[in-house]
Amino acid sequence: MAGSIHPSPGLLELELPALIRPLFQERKLNLHKLQEMHACFTLLLMWSALVSFPNPDYSVPPAGIYDTIPLPSHTATPGDTIHSLQEVVISAYETQKPWMQEAAPVAILNAAQLTRYSQASILPAMNTVAGIRMEQRSPSSYRLNIRGSSIRAPFGVREVNIYYNDVPLTSPGGDTYLNQLDMADFGQIQVIKGPAASVYGSGIGGVMLIQSPLAANAIGNPAAEQKGLQNLQLQYEAGSYQAHHVIAQGSWGSATHLQYAHYHFSRSDGYRHHTASWQHSASYESLWKPNTHRQADLWIHYNHLYYQTPGGLTLNEMLLNPRLARPASGPYPSADSAHAAIDQQNFIAGFSLSNQLSPSLQNRSAVYFAYTDLSNPTFRNVEYRKEPHMGVRTVMQYVHNLSNSKLTATAGTEWQQGFFSIVDYGNNNGKPDTLQTRYRETLLRGILFAQADVDFPHGWSATAGVSLQRNALSFYRYDPRPYTVWNLDFQNNWSPRLAILKTLFHEQMAVYVNISRGFSPPTLSELLPSTNILNTTLKPESGYNYELGWKGYALQQRLRWEWNAYLFDLQQSISQQRDSSGADYFVNAGRTRQPGMEMLVSYQLLTHSSGMLPQTSVFSSLTLTDYTYQGYAPLGHDYSGKHIPGVPPFTWVSGLQCQWLGGFSASILWNHTQAIPLNDANTAYSRTYNLVDMSVHYTRQVFHQQHIELYAGVNNLLNQLYSLGDDVNAAGGRYYNPAPARNYYAGIHWAWK
Repeated sequence: MAGSIHPSPGLLELELPALIRPLFQERKLNLHKLQEMHACFTLLLMWSALVSFPNPDYSVPPAGIYDTIPLPSHTATPGDTIHSLQEVVISAYETQKPWMQEAAPVAILNAAQLTRYSQASILPAMNTVAGIRMEQRSPSSYRLNIRGSSIRAPFGVREVNIYYNDVPLTSPGGDTYLNQLDMADFGQIQVIKGPAASVYGSGIGGVMLIQSPLAANAIGNPAAEQKGLQNLQLQYEAGSYQAHHVIAQGSWGSATHLQYAHYHFSRSDGYRHHTASWQHSASYESLWKPNTHRQADLWIHYNHLYYQTPGGLTLNEMLLNPRLARPASGPYPSADSAHAAIDQQNFIAGFSLSNQLSPSLQNRSAVYFAYTDLSNPTFRNVEYRKEPHMGVRTVMQYVHNLSNSKLTATAGTEWQQGFFSIVDYGNNNGKPDTLQTRYRETLLRGILFAQADVDFPHGWSATAGVSLQRNALSFYRYDPRPYTVWNLDFQNNWSPRLAILKTLFHEQMAVYVNISRGFSPPTLSELLPSTNILNTTLKPESGYNYELGWKGYALQQRLRWEWNAYLFDLQQSISQQRDSSGADYFVNAGRTRQPGMEMLVSYQLLTHSSGMLPQTSVFSSLTLTDYTYQGYAPLGHDYSGKHIPGVPPFTWVSGLQCQWLGGFSASILWNHTQAIPLNDANTAYSRTYNLVDMSVHYTRQVFHQQHIELYAGVNNLLNQLYSLGDDVNAAGGRYYNPAPARNYYAGIHWAWK
């Protein structure tokens, strides 16, 4: 294909370790240079372990293993580094377990990690996790790709269920507006990678569990439980392309009633033409804890977001001018003349209640109401969506200590109901013209689940869970006439999960096996995509995921590693296609074979600052995938054996963090992403890129209980030309959404506590 980018042979002939070589028989990733770099990194870790004498009085635990207790904020101030030797508790699969004892691939990011590389977006921090790729096609247009889950998402988040303080953010239609949250909404994130239908329902990518700053910092914090959290914080940041961010937040209350509120404003002209954006958002949270047996949480959030969408470019257009918006093509106008943009308002109110009914029995329940009002002028129409929905989730848990073991039995249900409307008009220079289609939809999503978790003697544990779910949708078409009704009902068979884990060497390492079935019916946006044609022939995806994992600590827990390999066989895989206007539509692509490997290594080189030597830590994460079609032949074109577009075959991310005495700290992040296939035929590829981001911070106490933080950073230091969010299978070769060139930011953060 003329003008295509193909991966260089040197990057695609990697000799893999023997343990995972069978998973990648059809593609050898030749790693000559990368093997040398990985060997150097391994030698560096070994050398550091030998020359850095173990210090039994170390005070800085490995990132992500132990929690610190910062203020309820998106950034930490100098007085916030109260190091706690309490291991992070994993709340995945509705159980409370230490990281070492969870038989599943779960990633944890706390507030300090989320803001280490950016104060404006969680994207850089999310991309440090092996198996996760967060993309940004245009400002505020995010895709969350967990093990290839964004294959089905031209925009937004699909295939991933997201919860905020136990409240579902994912709508009954299967879509999630992750961009309604801003940085001040995140206290901690836990991500389950791979199918989790046994507890969380449909979605084969995984689950994101978000804790608010108040919940993440107040629960289990002795200081907060004694006298509450009192603080006020203000932050301002300015950056390239006229970017501005303002955050005001504070918490107040007593030990039994804590409250938190924040307001966020941001605006930017954007890197490309027609990428201006602005956002207003505000949250209020009230946490009651009258005693140790009961806790209630109320969360109210409002967001108003506007961002222009520049559209995809061809390779030649990107090379000529990467800041260009999509020009006019044939009968379709340019992005500018179409006024292509998203104007989105979100409101959500959620209430959760936790009750310890007896020493052995606990109930956690949440109820919510949400409403989204969205308008979207595109190249072919102007669309208006109204999406009110509500739901409830309740979980009962029983804990029983046996003679030599412990049983945790969990059962629950989740129900969601939505009443949506979608109206499309012709686009006359960004204004609605002739009515094209008018639909109303009712959506019902329900799940019943049960799970048993047993901790046996000698480090053995086993988990068995199963769910039954139903997704029912009714479409009422009022225009064009005649009035028509379609009823779709996706009833799933049982979705089981079985996991077995064994800890070794006094619980310093563990191995586990995890087998689970994923099930994912078509989302509302796939059944009724931007073509305005209802597709009633789409079938649900389903398949089994087989996983082997190994994780552990060494060198007084200064060295941490996690490795897992998986094979996911997916039936009736749903694939995204695009027509000449840029409108997306979806087809079942038959069976896909999705093997992969993920690895994370982190190490504390120096555990405390001493003179010129800073407290230093390093990490490196590696992701390998070899996703291929098996038996996919649309319109007579057999794509069997071709690699699934949109999934990078090789990603390597490494980081270095240093902290000196006197409040100075610095971070550097390197992301190497190999060329990605962009269409089913594998005739076009994205560009291989190496991103380097750097940031420096200086914090000090200026008055009694007041701290100032000054920070600055640079993104894309090497000025790479790349696309962070391609449009796969785009007609006319319009695959590319160029990301910003080298850009800068600086800010100030004031905190009183």
